[in-house]
Formats: sequence, C-alpha cells, structure tokens
Amino acid sequence: MSLVNLKVLAMRVFKLLPRFGLFEAFIALLFSIGFFSRLAPLFNQDGRLMRQPTEDGFLMLTIARNIALGLGMSTADGTIPTNGTQPLFTLIQALAFALVGANKERGVALILAIQIGISMVTAILLFLLTRQVLKHRNHAWEIAALAATLWFSSPVVLRHTMNFLETGIYFALILASVSIWYRLEIRYTSKNSVSWSFIGVGVLLGLTTWARIDAVFLVFSISLWHSLLGLRKPFNQLPRRLLESITIGLTAALVISPWLLFNKLNFGSFMPISGTAQSYTSSFASNAIEVPAQLFEYLTFVLPLPHAIQHHPLVLLFTSLTIFSYLALLAFRSQRFFPNERIFLFVALSYAALLVIYYGFFFGAAHFVNRYLAPISLFTVISSAAFVGSAFSWLSKPRFTLRLLPATGALLLCLILFSNARNYLDSKHHGHFQVVDWVSHNVDPNTWVGAIQTGTLGFFHNRTINLDGKVNPAALHASIHNQLPDYIINQSFDPSGNKIQFLADWSGIAQWHNIPSIRSHFQLLLNDPSINLAVLKRTH
Repeated sequence: MSLVNLKVLAMRVFKLLPRFGLFEAFIALLFSIGFFSRLAPLFNQDGRLMRQPTEDGFLMLTIARNIALGLGMSTADGTIPTNGTQPLFTLIQALAFALVGANKERGVALILAIQIGISMVTAILLFLLTRQVLKHRNHAWEIAALAATLWFSSPVVLRHTMNFLETGIYFALILASVSIWYRLEIRYTSKNSVSWSFIGVGVLLGLTTWARIDAVFLVFSISLWHSLLGLRKPFNQLPRRLLESITIGLTAALVISPWLLFNKLNFGSFMPISGTAQSYTSSFASNAIEVPAQLFEYLTFVLPLPHAIQHHPLVLLFTSLTIFSYLALLAFRSQRFFPNERIFLFVALSYAALLVIYYGFFFGAAHFVNRYLAPISLFTVISSAAFVGSAFSWLSKPRFTLRLLPATGALLLCLILFSNARNYLDSKHHGHFQVVDWVSHNVDPNTWVGAIQTGTLGFFHNRTINLDGKVNPAALHASIHNQLPDYIINQSFDPSGNKIQFLADWSGIAQWHNIPSIRSHFQLLLNDPSINLAVLKRTH
C-alpha cells in the first residue's frame, strides 16, 4: 500500500472510530473508572466510608450536623458559634443529616452519594460547554467526550469531588455560570436595554459565591471581559455592555450579601474566620513554590506528583518548563481560534491567573493550594483534550502506525486505573484517626478536649475545642494576640465551668509542654511519634 493510500485510510479510520465503537468504548471505560472510584467507599470495606472525609471535610460535617440538630452554625457540642465554612454545601449537608436523624454514618453515606451525583452533573456540563466552545471544529463531540470523562476519572481531580467540602458543587456552579454567560455572549445582539438574562447570570454567579467565596474572581473575570468585548466594532456596544457588567456584578453581590452581612455583624469580617486563620501568619509569595507542581497536575490529569518531590529543584524546573511550554503552545494555537473560542479563552485565563496570584502570593495554608487551584482543571482539560485531538489528527500521517491510537488509550486507562486504585487502597489510612481512637477509649464523652486539628476528632468527640482558630473565633483572637496558652488554661466551656482537660493531637503538640504556663497545668501523658500522637492531661 502506498504512503498516500495509507494516509487516506488513516484519516478515514480516525473519522469513523465513533461509528465502529472503539472511541465510545474508551469513553465508557473512562467514565466507569471515575464512577466506580467514587462509589467504592460506600461499600465501607475496612471502614473506608468514615475515613473518606478529609480533616476539613469533617469540620464542615460537624457544623452541618449541628445545624441539623438545631444547634445552629456551631462546633464544640453547639457551644461555639462559627462561620468557618463555605455555606452552600454546608446547608446541603445539614439537610442530609436532617433526613437521617443526624446519624453520623448514614449522613456521611448520603452526602457521599450527593457528591457522586454532583460530579456526574459536572461532567455533563463540561461535555456540553466543550462541545459548544468547539462547535466549529471537526470532532467537537469526541473532544468534548474526552474532556468530560478525563476530568471525571482523573486521580488529581477525583479526590476534590468527594472530600466532603464545597469543591465539588463549586465545580458544577462554575461551569453552569460560564456556560450560561457564554451562550448569551455568542448570541449577543445590540438591543437598547439591559437583557434580563444578565440578571440571571448574576444570580447564578452569586450562588457560586455562596459555594466558595473566591468565586468573586469569576464574577470579576466575566464582568471585565463582557465589557472589554464592547471595544470591538460596533463601538456603540460598549455603554450597554458596561451596564450589563455592572448588572451582573451588583446582582451577584446582592445574592451573596446575606452571608457577607452575617459574617460582618457576628464575626467582625466579611471573610470567614477560616480564611483569616489560614492567612494571618503567611508572608508574600510564601505559596509560590507550590504552584508549579499543582498546575502541572491540572495540565496532565494522569500524573499526580508525590508531595515529597514537588519542591525538588529539578521537579520545579521540569514542571515550570512544562507550564510555560503549554502556555506558549496555547498562544500559538490561539492565532487559529475562532472568535467565540477566544472569548472563552480570555475568561478562563483571567480567572485562572487571579486564582494563581491570590493563592500563590497573598494567602497561607500551603498544603491546600492544590485544592484552591482545582477549578483551573475545568478549563485546562478542554484545551488538553483539544491538543490530544489535534495531535492524533497529525499523527495519523503515513509515518506513524494506526496502532498508536489504541496503545495510547490503553496506557491512559492503565495510568488512571492504577492511580485511583492506589488512592482507594490508601484511603483506609487516615492521618487523624489515631487521635480519635485514643480519645474514644480514654476520655469521657462529656470531657472537654482541645486540639489544633479538630475536624476529625470534633466529629466523633462532640466536646472538642478547636485551637487553630479555623472554626473558633475566640481561639483565633487568642492566637493572633499570643494569648493561646491563657485561653487553654482559663477558658470554661459550659455552665458548670468545665475547662479543657486534655490536649490531644499529632505528636508535635508535645512541644507545648515546653511552654511554662502549659507545663504548670498539664502533664505530658503520651508522646508516640511512631503513630503521630501526643496527649497532655490537666493536673490542676
């Protein structure tokens, strides 16, 4: 067979793959891996169900369960009011707990099922948005299917959609907001009055901000580009677009205002205290070193980097070069983009840049940067899937064999399956259950226990006092003013005047015994670095 005939055959096979079912089978396998990876913890093998929530996930669950019990947004057996959460998913979790009579295990199972449903909706929205953005291109359906199922099954994304935090519903609302605005944008006309549809966009963006407050960056990005696009001909669109952008922003602000006023009036700041607690000790650009590895994961989707190597100079160099090469390729390819594709690109890049700048240079909590930047994956997966589609169109030239396509697909499936299986096997090991187990066996349920990391412990031992300030305003105030030891020693937490009797946490808390005031009131009862556990007990 001549090279010319081989080229023609290759192109025809590539176009007909969906008809013959090979590509559809690949997409079905990707979706199945993502679905069953999420479903597996519900079978509760080796107690995995109750070890599925993250530490902060348990914090949110505790607040939600207290709401269901009629104790309000609070922790510590309902005694400490808090706003250290993202409200929308907390309220959904509270409803789930109310439906199961506040039973902890059934509530966790129901919320996990809700998260699975939200993830499936997100994958559908991602498919629809991708197909809409790439509607002028060949194989738009295939690229959209690849983007949606790759995102749905990706080991670097999956953990954020079932962590019992707001991330999953945040993903869905971001896509819904962008999709609605984008559909309005590509059908834009020069009517003389502000369309009511843009008020709807503002409402949806406001709801997205209820899911996570940093959605203000998305509100800004959409409003900014909606106005700037008015600079194109005809110029008479600019005044109307400015008015529409103001409408979007003001409507979003109005929708989120009850939460902001609740925070300001009851806790003294528009930002939840969890944000203050995680950022008040940070310095400028303290998280910048975290960004390259996290963005690399959201460009590749199948190559999670072990945390132990993320800061190695060679890894930083490699991931940074990968990111810059990716952006250079995107810039080069954008010259051939259709106008509607550029509009989408402008908003996505602006939103991503704001997230990187804020969490890389102005925020703390370095260990959470991967989660904070996770929304970027919703946009990079579209460009990555488009790159893959373009690459296979080019690679189907005569010099390459058609075996490359199924071989690459098989490798991709194996990588994703291996990573998700490893994550599932590791999920029975939770970094905080050694504290829960010790307190459960050695401390009366009515005794007050203090800890820095109280999410997991606080869910299982109701009378747990948070000491890092993420959900405890008094502890946050004490920490900022270097008065935490005094708070631990003297603060009472019930009408009987009972105080913290135990300090139980990771083994690092043993160092607190070196503080003179703590040492005069507490003895070091246990310090076992092998299981990462230390306990201090009040003596007087």
